[in-house]
Amino acid sequence: MSPPFRIKVCGITTEDAARAAVDAGADHLGLVFCASPRRVTIERAAALTAEIPASWIGVFSDSRPSEVVRLARSLGLAAVQLHGNETPEECRAIRERAGIPLWKAVDLGIPTAEEPYLESVDALLVDAGRGGTGRALDWAVVAARFPRGRRSLPVILAGGLDPDNVAGAIREARPDGVDASSRLECAPGVKDPELVRRFVTRARAEAGAAGDLAGAAR
Repeated sequence: MSPPFRIKVCGITTEDAARAAVDAGADHLGLVFCASPRRVTIERAAALTAEIPASWIGVFSDSRPSEVVRLARSLGLAAVQLHGNETPEECRAIRERAGIPLWKAVDLGIPTAEEPYLESVDALLVDAGRGGTGRALDWAVVAARFPRGRRSLPVILAGGLDPDNVAGAIREARPDGVDASSRLECAPGVKDPELVRRFVTRARAEAGAAGDLAGAAR
């Protein structure tokens, strides 16, 4: 059975943005702890997670594993997402010590980038660069690299997604989830509630249609 389709709105910095994502029906909200216009302090993250009940995912890049585990526990994160040069051993240690799922970003330009991580993580996130660039991927390449029905792990599609292209991205790449951030903003780090709502609505509708077609094919 395929995993449930997941929609993540990343780079949340304010309570208003968090509420907009939750109200829109997003499954996950992302807190960025690495270099980015959307980076939040630990104090800001603590305020957000305390105020807005949600499935919060912490985004890290080459942070000390002990720090990732500490923040995951103190903030009650639902998962962690790693975008750096973390080794499979570090991923496994973080996942086991934090006791929550771990997503690892992989480079579409390296044909075997995901192979060392297959036993160490819970999902692969396919993005352009280190994330937050707003650059879209070649969705046909994603589909060929991670053919649906033959994946070892769920694949989350990121990179340049917005309300206008997310349906096409889902149709072509056939991911198990989508993740958007910079193209849902009216200014760097400031989410536009209407863009968030449209993104989640269109992603959910397309994912449902894709699921219906797959069921009919069986």
